[in-house]
Amino acid sequence: MTGTGQRDRRKAASTRRSTRNRPTDNQLLDAACAVMAEMGVDRATMDIIARRADTSRVTLYAHFGSRDALVHAVIERELDKLTTWMFEIYDQGETMHYGQRARYSIESLFDYARRHPRGFRVLLDNRYADTHPGRRLSAALEPRIAEELRANYAERGTPIGSGADTLATMLLGISLDVAYRAVIVDGSDIDAACDLAVTASLAVLRAVAPDQLRALDSTHTRNL
Repeated sequence: MTGTGQRDRRKAASTRRSTRNRPTDNQLLDAACAVMAEMGVDRATMDIIARRADTSRVTLYAHFGSRDALVHAVIERELDKLTTWMFEIYDQGETMHYGQRARYSIESLFDYARRHPRGFRVLLDNRYADTHPGRRLSAALEPRIAEELRANYAERGTPIGSGADTLATMLLGISLDVAYRAVIVDGSDIDAACDLAVTASLAVLRAVAPDQLRALDSTHTRNL
């Protein structure tokens, strides 16, 4: 083989390696999310993430600066994706009957889990820890749910105040707790888990009396 041919082959190989080792931020986040979903956040090391991304630790640090920053970026991206999805679902359901809207919202949450299992798992894993993103997820969604509850009760002639916040926490908690057990703890069938969450949530909505919610309102007013 001529010297020119050898140089051409080396140049082509170098180009392939260079292209492979220049992943985008999103590709690196995808790899990190996959590792975090499979192993948990604490066990997801930069070495493992780099191997999954077919790159190097140097590249990861060059893109994100530190492991904590990479983890934070994954969580922020997944939170944004899920909350954006749910707010769109809430908007789409505004013209539905209240019970139908509640069912649609819950089924859509579980549909997201089917479509984005890794990101969903990262958000829910260890969600009872004080600093876990699952708490931020709840904080983002509960006000919108409470707003819809207030509108529903007002239409029925029984306006409520802070009781709607408590009821929103209960309803979202049911879905997230069922999803947590199905996705993280038991590995249960997501369709069966969704059906249970819908049944339980609708039962709560039927059983809770407006007077119970107004009683919470009066207690909250006295404590201000």
